[in-house]
Parts: sequence; C-alpha cells; structure tokens
Amino acid sequence: MVLNKIITGIFPVLLFCITGQLSLTCAAPSSEKHSNADTTFTIYLSFDDGPLEGSEDINDAVKKEDIKVNVFVVGAHTLSSSRMGRYYLMYEENPFIEIGNHSYTHARDHYKEYYEKPDSVLADFKRNQSILDIRAKLARLPGRNMWRLKDTSINDVSSGKEAADLLFRNGFLVFGWDIEWQHSGETGVPIQSVNEMAALIDKKLREGKTVRRNHLVLLAHDQMFRNGWEESELKQLINKLKAKGNYRFEHLSNYPAD
Repeated sequence: MVLNKIITGIFPVLLFCITGQLSLTCAAPSSEKHSNADTTFTIYLSFDDGPLEGSEDINDAVKKEDIKVNVFVVGAHTLSSSRMGRYYLMYEENPFIEIGNHSYTHARDHYKEYYEKPDSVLADFKRNQSILDIRAKLARLPGRNMWRLKDTSINDVSSGKEAADLLFRNGFLVFGWDIEWQHSGETGVPIQSVNEMAALIDKKLREGKTVRRNHLVLLAHDQMFRNGWEESELKQLINKLKAKGNYRFEHLSNYPAD
C-alpha cells in the first residue's frame, strides 16, 4: 500500500492510492477541518443474503426504532419457500426498508468461477431485478467489497472487476462497505460485541477513514439476528448510536454518490 500525504494549508488530508489487489480512485476529501462535536454522522445499515431466518426480526426492528436500512436480497433465497416469500413481502411493505440487488444465485458460492463470466453476472443481476421487481438499481456483489459510483472505483480483489464495471455501465450503483459486523458461518452469532462495533464505527468516522467523509456503510447479514428483538445485539447497537445524538440512519439511495 502506498500512502501519499497531501498537505493543504496546515491541515493534512490523506489520499490513499492503493495498488495491487485493492484499487481505489475517488475525489480527494475536502481539506476543510471538521469539528466532530458539531458533525452529523450518517450510518447506512445494510443486510445481505436475505430473506433468511432473522429477516423477520430485522423487519420488526426497523419499524420499532424508526430507522432506515437497506437489504440486499437473493432471488434464490426468496423463492426457496413460501415463508421466505412472506419475509420478502414484509420487506417490500416496510417503508423503512430499501431493497437492493445481491444477485439471483449468490454465485452459488463459487465466486472465482462466477466472476470469470461478467456477462453472466449481469444477466444474473438482471434476472433478480426482474423476478423480485426491485425498484432501486442498487447492487452489491456476492463475496466482494467493490464500489462503483460516479467518481469512485474500489476493488478488494481483481476477480469481479469487469463484472462491477459492467453493472455500473448498465445503470447500477455498486456498493461495498466500510465496516463489516462479522458472524459465525455455522451459528450466525455476531463475532464482535456491540461495544466493539460501536467503538469501531465511532473511530472510523472521527478519523475520516470511510469512503465518504462522515458517511459509513455497515454490512451485516440477516441470519445474525435470530433472537427476540428486545434481546438482540442489533437493538443494542442502534440504541448506542442513537444515544450519541449526532448519528442518523439513511437509505443508500441518498448516499453521496457524486
């Protein structure tokens, strides 16, 4: 990783230029010094892979807390059972939830082979968009933290770059994430504690280490939140962030994409 420090006036602005597997091109951050005490931070809570067990708790959560979230859904999961279909309808009918496209097949979890055929990836996303009648053209690639916005191109690995470019050329905004709330693949239980996540979010935002200054995209997964809402880690995290007073929750359609 090559780090170039650009000095503007007396205040440093860091512009990361990354080569190798991770590539990034974006507009340089503003050199204006921000007072964290006066700054409003925007959180974009996003949940991947649904509908799954846990989707109903997310649906209930956002209604009770009056917060906006995004879900990136998989068509094959939606059509796997009548119950998953009902969960998807709950998402559609919930005004606090904005639905995005996470592909129809989720690459069948064979990512390398999936991304070797960018045209097939595009067809997979178009199929999902059509079958589920997804209104917003917001996409997240399975197994990849890649971004394609107007002035931003970020790749975590080389495999998938062409597919991301193709989706963007076909009108999709491709979103990755700034922080992932990780979970056990076997049980779905969150790995980081609520306090650890709250501290990490706060640190990232205050240090300006997000794709867009003062804006943070958080990735979680539906299957992480299978407990009753009152006991869930998600509720605890939301309450901690709300209590700070200068955090708000927004949909990715309102993310500063320029």
